[in-house]
Amino acid sequence: MVVKLIDGRWEVIYFVGEHNHPLVDKPCLTKYLRSHQGIPPEEKAFLTHLHNCNLTTGRMMHIMSDFYGTKLIVPYVTKHITNLKTELNKDATREGDMIETVAYFKDQQ
Repeated sequence: MVVKLIDGRWEVIYFVGEHNHPLVDKPCLTKYLRSHQGIPPEEKAFLTHLHNCNLTTGRMMHIMSDFYGTKLIVPYVTKHITNLKTELNKDATREGDMIETVAYFKDQQ
């Protein structure tokens, strides 16, 4: 599909209705498509709770596999959980660094 901005409105200039690639034939493979990647907000909150309980990435994925029934239909892969844990650790480090900085200046005062 090709669109163009004409007089402040987007208009379709060219459209091909047929797919130029084979469709995914197994629902368990959709988690590898860019449009389907990511962790839903509710599950992100649950995984954050598991992270705060010091569970490993593998154990967290095992819990989600049990929740979904099998690892094949979990809508994300272990790497997504690893990325979430890294993001959570960065946030904790930033907060910890600020606390240490304030404590340092109080000692200097």
